[in-house]
Amino acid sequence: MSRLAPPPYDAETMPISTSSSGGPPVRRDKPQQASSRAQDALTEEQLDALLDAVSARYPTGKRSLALLLAMADAGLRVSEAVSLKTTDLVVEGGQYTHVSIRRGKGGKPGRVALTVRAAAKLGGWLDARTRMGFSKGYVFCTISEGTAGGHWADEGQALQPGRPVSTEYVRQLVRRMTHRAGVESRVTPHTLRHTFATRLLRTTGNLELTRKALRHSHIQTTVVTVVWI
Repeated sequence: MSRLAPPPYDAETMPISTSSSGGPPVRRDKPQQASSRAQDALTEEQLDALLDAVSARYPTGKRSLALLLAMADAGLRVSEAVSLKTTDLVVEGGQYTHVSIRRGKGGKPGRVALTVRAAAKLGGWLDARTRMGFSKGYVFCTISEGTAGGHWADEGQALQPGRPVSTEYVRQLVRRMTHRAGVESRVTPHTLRHTFATRLLRTTGNLELTRKALRHSHIQTTVVTVVWI
């Protein structure tokens, strides 16, 4: 795995979750057993190519870009991203700054910070969404009527505008954009979460901070999430 460039924020503005319990100080050196167990993350170049593959000219593209960044820049799980509602968005000083996770893994709530980039793309999608008449409800919602195609979990069934996109739709979206970007490795929505974790650890060198940002209860879970570089 090639070395990753720092993400577009520094240690002072790095997204940190406030939902996880505290813990003792953690050494910042690499655990010897981690490298063989860690799952892959995208390089900075691969992530940029994946995001550039999305055409934000139309509303669905704006939705896709905001959705991908919710996972890649904020570390949301795919189930958390598709479950977000407009009431979960936190605005401070006229800007989207955080999202509230009502029910994360294990039923735990949380609060996750947004990067400037993720907040901007989210705002662009929400503006487009509002112009289409969706003022409330699920953030990443369906916007058309008709019959669900092969990239929907409910293929062949009627689509209802305003419903959350399915996790299967997101998986297919990631596959399509990966192929379009020319990324040869297998990429899933969870790869984006691993990418977020790896970039955060590389920038800060702080494993405990990374654990909190991922909302892990145990540090060993974080150890096997990041790609050690």
